[in-house]
Amino acid sequence: MECGVDSKKINIAIFIGSELETGGRYQYEYKILDILKKYHKDQDIKVKFYGLQENIKKEYIDLNLDIKIINENIFQKIHRYSLSNLFFLKIFSKIKMGFSSIEKQLSKEQIDLVYFLGPNLVSQGLNNIPYIFTLLDLGHLDILEFPEVSYDGQFNTREFTNTRSLKKSYKVIVDLEWGKKNVIKRYNLDEKRVEVLKSLPNIRINKTGTLLRIKEKYKLKNDYIFYPANFWAHKNHMYILKAIKILREKKHIDIDVIFSGSDQGNLEYILNKAKEFKINDLIHYIGFVPNEEIPSLYKQSLSLVMPTYLGPTNIPPLEAFAYETPVCYSDMPFFREQVGESVFFMDLRDPSSLVKNILTIQNDKQIVEEKKEKGLQVLKNWNEEDFYKKLLNIFNEYKYIRELWK
Repeated sequence: MECGVDSKKINIAIFIGSELETGGRYQYEYKILDILKKYHKDQDIKVKFYGLQENIKKEYIDLNLDIKIINENIFQKIHRYSLSNLFFLKIFSKIKMGFSSIEKQLSKEQIDLVYFLGPNLVSQGLNNIPYIFTLLDLGHLDILEFPEVSYDGQFNTREFTNTRSLKKSYKVIVDLEWGKKNVIKRYNLDEKRVEVLKSLPNIRINKTGTLLRIKEKYKLKNDYIFYPANFWAHKNHMYILKAIKILREKKHIDIDVIFSGSDQGNLEYILNKAKEFKINDLIHYIGFVPNEEIPSLYKQSLSLVMPTYLGPTNIPPLEAFAYETPVCYSDMPFFREQVGESVFFMDLRDPSSLVKNILTIQNDKQIVEEKKEKGLQVLKNWNEEDFYKKLLNIFNEYKYIRELWK
């Protein structure tokens, strides 16, 4: 924004909150940090990186970022939580304790704006520093029947975070127009404060240059489908088992399956179901895999299969597009907005729709190539520079306003 005069310099704190085992959220945060490292050169907007856990540094070590860890003891954490309650805020303010230890440190370091890369309760302890809040999903409202978003206080925690944080946000970042409409409807937000910055794939490069033979490494006898997802119920691994069972019993075709990701409580159940279905010889759980193995897992697979219930977006289909791998994806309105007609959609009420897709991928190369081309086009329509320019516009918009007081 050019105005012909010297403008105020501002400091923005980027709060990192995810570890590798969180899966998609980690990939999302990693990609934004990578983009900032590549593109941010504006000397009037200085970005500083913060986290609350020491192991965050290890998770992002290859980005070579100077991440400052802010430590809180249990009493400081309780104090910060209590500041989100008006009654306690008034009491603490009267005795000059109206600021959390985190806000005090950020103020000492002259932070003007905080950018949370994902939902974060720290936002509720900020009374004088504005913030940008990233909302990845509203799963506790959209798929509230699933235990991981409703049980053990999860629903209340998510709703508490959103209710207390969203309306006070300088900006709320979502990744689809569908998500924007959803959050405005659910929380009655000002649409001018909700910005759409679409997700991007975090593409891994095999630096060794050697081709990893996936079938040989994991002793697979057949073509395989790939599903990188933590074992939550909403990830719907069961759907894949049912389709593989149909293929074996009714079509007399064996397809191997590679599942990767962490166990969030549902792994044993899924593996036991595979035994019950008499397809356990086709199911291969490989846990977390090294980054250099990811390209080979995608490229050598018959298809990425992602029958998840939760949106509005997911990163693996975008990664698959980049590796020119066919994608089978849940048929949901938000996923159709994310990827258009570049995937083979699945009816989650009918595993035979996945069976049909797998057979098409095996036998109709022309349709597969058309889907691949459409997938590459999705990636061309929104890239790293697009993401950064829109993010920089948000920073500059705040910077212009921030010049109006000391």
